[in-house]
Amino acid sequence: MAEEIRIPKLGMSATEMTLTEWMFGDGETVEKGDVIYTVETDKSTTEIEAPTGGVIHPTGEEGAVYKVGALIGTIE
Repeated sequence: MAEEIRIPKLGMSATEMTLTEWMFGDGETVEKGDVIYTVETDKSTTEIEAPTGGVIHPTGEEGAVYKVGALIGTIE
C-alpha cells in the first residue's frame, strides 16, 4: 500500500506552505529518513524526510502553495 506524502503541520500559525523543491524525481528510490522535499512558510524553510522507503511519485508542483494536509505525492 502506498504511503501518502502530505504537507505537514509546522507550528501553530502556518496554514499553508510553498513546496519549494523536490529532491527526488518520479520513480526514484528513497530510504526512510532521506530529505525528499522542502517547504517554505513566511518564517522559515524546512526539509521534510521520507516516512518510509520505496519508490517516490511526487505530484505536487514546485513553487505552488498548498494547505496543510494537502496530498503532494506517494511512496510505494
